[in-house]
Amino acid sequence: MDLQQYEVKRGLPKKTDLRALLQQHFGSAKDNGGWAETSYGAMPVIRAKYENEKLVVDTQNDQTLAPRVAKGDKQALEVAMDTQRRWNEFLLNATGYDAKTRGKKAQEAVKKAAA
Repeated sequence: MDLQQYEVKRGLPKKTDLRALLQQHFGSAKDNGGWAETSYGAMPVIRAKYENEKLVVDTQNDQTLAPRVAKGDKQALEVAMDTQRRWNEFLLNATGYDAKTRGKKAQEAVKKAAA
């Protein structure tokens, strides 16, 4: 599992239903112990929750996909690309920030932690 935290625009956690957002982007989702959960394509486990004004996600990637893509498997490549596109759209809606801004926020957090 891969646990990550993302900065979130002020007020967004209060008005965002993560389970509904996961359903919108990945087709289905359920609530489980405070987490919204689903699975899709290259990510057999996707769990998300808001905690301390941050988005916390716990994911697992399909380890068999990368070798198949490397061998030229077009179907595996399509699954990987579709999953990545949906993941980025989910993160945009769940955090209020695009990928470039999320990267900047992550770098700022690292610098702040190192200081």
